[in-house]
Amino acid sequence: MYRSFMLHSRRAAALATVSLLGLSTTAFAQDTENTAGDIVVTAQFRAQNLQDTPLAITAVNSATIEQRSMGSVVDVAAAAPNVNIRPGGSAWGPAAQVFIRGIGQYDSSFAFEPGVGMYVDDVFHGTMLGSIFDLLDLDRVEILRGPQGTLAGKNSIGGAVKLYSKKPVGDGSGYVELGYGSFNRVELKASADFTLIPDQLFVRISGVSKSRDGYMKRLDYGCMNPASGVPAATTNANCKLGTEGGQDMQAGRIALRWTPTDALEVNLVGMATEDNSEIGASKLLGLTTTASMPAGTNPAQFITGPKDRTNYGTYVNLPFTDATGAHGATYIPPVSKVSGREVYGSIDYELSDTLAIKSISAYQRYKGSFGSDLDLTPYSTNSANYIYDHEQFTQELRLSGSSLADALEWTIGGFYYKSTGKFGGVTFIAPGETYQNFYATRDRIPARSLSGFAHAAYKVTDAMTITAGVRYTDDKKTYHYGRLNPYDVTQPAYTLAGAINGIVDSFQGTRWDYRINVDYRWSDNVMTYAQFSTGYKGGGVNPRPFAAEQAKPFNPETLDAYEIGAKTDFFDRALRVNLSAFINKYKDILHIDVSPTPNSVTNATPINAGDAEMKGVELELNAYPIDGLSIDASASWLDFKLTRIGAAGVNVVGLSRDNKAPYAPEWKLGGGIQYSFDIGNAGTITPRFDVNYQSYFFSNMDNNPLGKVAGYTVSNARIMFEDANREWQVALAVTNLFDKYYYLNKIHYPIGITVGQPSLPREWKVSVRRSF
Repeated sequence: MYRSFMLHSRRAAALATVSLLGLSTTAFAQDTENTAGDIVVTAQFRAQNLQDTPLAITAVNSATIEQRSMGSVVDVAAAAPNVNIRPGGSAWGPAAQVFIRGIGQYDSSFAFEPGVGMYVDDVFHGTMLGSIFDLLDLDRVEILRGPQGTLAGKNSIGGAVKLYSKKPVGDGSGYVELGYGSFNRVELKASADFTLIPDQLFVRISGVSKSRDGYMKRLDYGCMNPASGVPAATTNANCKLGTEGGQDMQAGRIALRWTPTDALEVNLVGMATEDNSEIGASKLLGLTTTASMPAGTNPAQFITGPKDRTNYGTYVNLPFTDATGAHGATYIPPVSKVSGREVYGSIDYELSDTLAIKSISAYQRYKGSFGSDLDLTPYSTNSANYIYDHEQFTQELRLSGSSLADALEWTIGGFYYKSTGKFGGVTFIAPGETYQNFYATRDRIPARSLSGFAHAAYKVTDAMTITAGVRYTDDKKTYHYGRLNPYDVTQPAYTLAGAINGIVDSFQGTRWDYRINVDYRWSDNVMTYAQFSTGYKGGGVNPRPFAAEQAKPFNPETLDAYEIGAKTDFFDRALRVNLSAFINKYKDILHIDVSPTPNSVTNATPINAGDAEMKGVELELNAYPIDGLSIDASASWLDFKLTRIGAAGVNVVGLSRDNKAPYAPEWKLGGGIQYSFDIGNAGTITPRFDVNYQSYFFSNMDNNPLGKVAGYTVSNARIMFEDANREWQVALAVTNLFDKYYYLNKIHYPIGITVGQPSLPREWKVSVRRSF
């Protein structure tokens, strides 16, 4: 272990050396005010300078969000090493698939716990669905890499992504911004901050509206090929049925901050979101099944050109006849809807100079629907209309203090989470075939998590601090299966799924997690740390059984993490270099078993397949060589190796010791440069250029080559004018500058379907902002 850890520590040093060689030492000797500033984070329950926090953490402030044209939480991944965030697309709906250091969760079902915790203002968001947050009026985003077993609100095995909105200060400030761009993109953002009671009660109101036409065309195959014998669905001259990938979203937030005394601060926030966007763009890449197709049909004819952004998806399940008779066509709306409401509040009260209490209470409810036409052909081989509803309440309570002449800082607390998820809709899998599974879903998934934690940091000397933490978690999740007749939902499904109706299964477990950390400050500008921590992702129950024997629970995943790191500033903070290296022992990894079972050839059962060792190195760099010029870069390397395949995974199709983790690219590199040109009394002009690279990754643990997402490099550019009074901003931003065609996701389904989610092509946007 020691030899391996030191090897990867040397790899981290090499990454830093390579980066530093690209910068002239003499450049940093100049007298400049353009330096790395203090960034305050709260990853350890208290406000700390980023450079004093002994954790692998990336902090993205509001200026960086604007400069890098970040629109949603998906875009933040570009700023952090070993972080991969993907939109769920047509398969998983309006969900963020978040992976940190190769650990996360891609299936958006309520049956699974997130592998990475998602937070807004320290409020935990309990599901992947509804988690593609807009970056509306934020103060900063914190991305914590590594297990958060003893930190954050809820245990998170891979890490945490925390969004912090701007608090009301009552200064009368605000802004209005209007943008227009490619695909008829129209964006409106606004915020206003004002005082209700002088020195006591402040309000901040923020809102956003975004709309954009879809970039993936849905074409009617029968219309375009009238001699094919395929029925036409439209008579339009362009044979266009619609688009995918379009956006139609509005959101608003109102925040109140009350400070009746210096010792008490109360924050209350209400949020609302209405998202009626189109389903994510999908492209058919491979099709071998001919289920539901006329005899002699060649399925390959429905695959469009390799770099076309088109498909032949109709989102219509054609009429069919089975043992119960004839059934008409069913239309599935190609939408991805989210309607959310949230109210949360925090109370911070200083009981004394050395003792404080904090309470965070939150209620959330979000519901919506999304359609799925997985085969994207005129014949419905696999399609579904999903409807979901999630309601949750969370309560966190912390008592923090300092003792021993402030040498010891500590926090004890508890966290409570209760939710009820409902999942419904209609699923069509090869209607008319002998292995059909046609049913209406009415599932209910109540869950509860209760935990207690303690955290302490003891300053041994002025230079050395020892930090320790512990958490106890008690989780429970129950799955109530409803598989009903789509034509009479008072009756069980008449297909194979009918045997599942009424089954109830559950997972319940407890877990202790620990953290020990030692950091040493060698000088004002150099701090190093070493850490051992553990993490845990709760178990659950298979959400997609196709036969009764597949309705069963799965166990938690666990993690033991070893990490070292360094945080450094040089040349009066004109150069900042942060490094981390880690070895993770990842146990009981979840994998989807697609092997046939006695009563069904179709299977998608989650199993705890085995264990793995993961190693990685991460580098983050910020440089300010001369006044007005800033350079930022990040790099990461990740290695994954299965060390054991458990009894449950021995006979699983495609699983071997050589497989890689899903959504875990080995290499990820990024960099950006910007320069602010002073044009005198007129103001400044600031151009910026960003480039990001990541190597290939697989979308499933079985590493089927059909699910391999190729590596790619993508670049963005922006130029902004700001007047001397900083009241007006005009910006032109271009994303995917060189119009790279690449995939965000690829999924191969065992029934013979492979689909991919192409990225947006090159886009431009012009925006005008008026600040006051």
